[in-house]
Amino acid sequence: MNLPSLSTSSSESRLKVMKALQTLAWIVASFAAIDLAINLAFQYPQDPRVTAPGRFQMYFEYGRSSEGKLRRMTGTSRTNSAPITLAGWYSPLQVQDNPVKHNAPIITFYGMSHSVRLADALNRTSSHFAARSVGAPGATTNWAYGAFLRDRGGGKSRAVVLSLMSANLPMINTVSPLTWNVSFPMPYTADRFYVKNGALAVVRPPYESFGQYIEIFRSPAKWDAALKQIAANDAMYDEFLVRESALDRSSAFRLVRRAYGQRAERMARANVLGGTGFKPGSEQIKLANAIVRDFAFKAREGGMIPVVFIVNNQGYSDTLFRAVARTLEEDRIPYLSSHTVVSPTDPRGYLADSHFTDENDNKLARALEGVIQHSINSGVGLLDPQFARLKQ
Repeated sequence: MNLPSLSTSSSESRLKVMKALQTLAWIVASFAAIDLAINLAFQYPQDPRVTAPGRFQMYFEYGRSSEGKLRRMTGTSRTNSAPITLAGWYSPLQVQDNPVKHNAPIITFYGMSHSVRLADALNRTSSHFAARSVGAPGATTNWAYGAFLRDRGGGKSRAVVLSLMSANLPMINTVSPLTWNVSFPMPYTADRFYVKNGALAVVRPPYESFGQYIEIFRSPAKWDAALKQIAANDAMYDEFLVRESALDRSSAFRLVRRAYGQRAERMARANVLGGTGFKPGSEQIKLANAIVRDFAFKAREGGMIPVVFIVNNQGYSDTLFRAVARTLEEDRIPYLSSHTVVSPTDPRGYLADSHFTDENDNKLARALEGVIQHSINSGVGLLDPQFARLKQ
């Protein structure tokens, strides 16, 4: 019996290895070709002012890093930058002063687009009050409170409304939507609040205006320093999602990053609020209650009626209301929780973009007018500010 020679066996092994490497090379080359073809076929528009790209262009762009998206959206000035980069800044605040009804008391709203829509609805439905709004797209509770602290009702408000929303309440300990809104990052910033010894402490963001942002973003050293400060204070800062790299050029890698970012958002929400409950010991819930209490104190101190508007998004039940209900009751703070008007379990009450329907906005506005009018008549909204201070 003849045994195979060692040289024959070695040659066959090398041949198998070579075939495996060739197959791997073909797979890699094919993958790279597909990746390149997708990038060429669905290339995102280079003009940052284009606000309505194609569906597939958007789909394959979602997973680009926040820094990469900001680089595409940010020009050298306001005129050649994407419109979304101009919104949400503290300096100057974007104030919507609606036509003032003759001698009507002014109500100022602070918060996200739901808050702005409620202000618009109050102007439509009320003959007694005139609404004024200060807003930012996707504004978190800490952004809204920071806006109030800078505006203080514009020096002319009878009542001020602070808006909270269940979908982004878990982001109350962030500094900018560039860290948590991974699909649509925006560069504007917010105050970061901390609860220390039972009181609120604040850390201002590294930049507060579009002009400051442009200057910092165009300087690598200043931008690195700004991101370092954001990372130190923003609970959702993730280097993998924020910082740009060569892998941004890969459509496949962008899909992987998008899935990772969506999972991070879901986990952040699930760790604080759910359809059946909330975590009272979490930093976010503690912050929400501290901000509500401090807002009421400072509004009363300024002679204004504080009102808290709670947006219960579809699928969140009344969880957010229950998370702050004790503070509202103890400090006798007027409030409107949307679940008392619009059921969070009925999709017919909402638009596809999460806003309430126009009809429900009108219902909420009428309910809010009742809350404010009752506060004026009963005097509950203008308690001695020392009452709120004693509760801290």
